[in-house]
Amino acid sequence: MRMNKTNSIRIFFILTVLFLIGCYQILNFKSTKEPLPVKETEQITRIEQETETTEIPAVPVSRPLDYKFVIVEEADYLTVYFADKVTVYEYTDIRYSDLEDSLRQKIRHGYCIPDEETLFGFLENYSS
Repeated sequence: MRMNKTNSIRIFFILTVLFLIGCYQILNFKSTKEPLPVKETEQITRIEQETETTEIPAVPVSRPLDYKFVIVEEADYLTVYFADKVTVYEYTDIRYSDLEDSLRQKIRHGYCIPDEETLFGFLENYSS
């Protein structure tokens, strides 16, 4: 009977050791997974933010505007607005369709003009 009890203790000890080794390997495997590098994580976050919001971010109040006028296309003619994009500064007789493609792309998104001198130069250059 003594031999049987000794064998049972040995088997129990061996099974316990195997169980502990298995648990250690499982826990060690989970902790060895490397986290994503910071750049990839930031890029994923940025992509998620871009897909979640489709609005144009507002200009902070404390930051002064770098422009005084905005030129946009309305009914195939150029219209000059103040920087607030609400108040009309001047309606022009310059046709949007007569402009080159690169300039039309800029105007499509709102072509910003920093001062009156630059605005008058632009209008004088493209007026007929």
